[in-house]
Amino acid sequence: MKASLRIGAVLLFLVGCTRTPAPLPPTPEGMVLIPAGAALVGSDDPDTDEERQPRHSVMLPGFFIDRTEVTNAEFARFRPAHTFDLSQAKLPATGITYDEAEAYAKWAGKRLPTEDEWEKAARGTDGRVFPWGNTWDKTKVAPRAPKPTQKLACGKPSRVRIVGSVPAGTSPYGCQDMAGNAWEWVQGYANGNREQRIIKGGAVGYSERGCRTYERGIEGAKAT
Repeated sequence: MKASLRIGAVLLFLVGCTRTPAPLPPTPEGMVLIPAGAALVGSDDPDTDEERQPRHSVMLPGFFIDRTEVTNAEFARFRPAHTFDLSQAKLPATGITYDEAEAYAKWAGKRLPTEDEWEKAARGTDGRVFPWGNTWDKTKVAPRAPKPTQKLACGKPSRVRIVGSVPAGTSPYGCQDMAGNAWEWVQGYANGNREQRIIKGGAVGYSERGCRTYERGIEGAKAT
């Protein structure tokens, strides 16, 4: 059973991205360019989801991806009913279903990244285990806030941090919070099951394993 199920609710999502034809236009504000080329994705770890084994190389076209997770303030522009305290404006938007994440991305003129795209943005081209390298360092992920910062859609407390609050954990391309803080939706179905969606990146309070770039969580398509 995947660790993401221990919290009973998916926190999230992080990024929107869009493919563009060559030559690429100027990088949109708030996004980073992931250049076209090869990247190592997946893992030889026997405990990794079978669909992500073995570690292998993929060729991807260039694309843009958001530098940070989508905030409450940004998501509320799309869905005014997404209410929060003003002090929570810069926290990542949580309690979001996959369909809502997909709709937001479309509204913003973007789309959710594929799992391979997300991994390349998180781990660069050298197949690193964490965005910063191959050695676990808990100081490079967002620690659990000492008090709940907001309530999830399920009513449970969230202890996420302001997006981009741990710059030491930035990925090779400049993406932040790709290990810890909030789980992030990506395109695709887990193991071909249309009732299961894929989440990436771990969340506050998760162990070293959950924060590995190649690790995935699995949640129901309607989970939040």
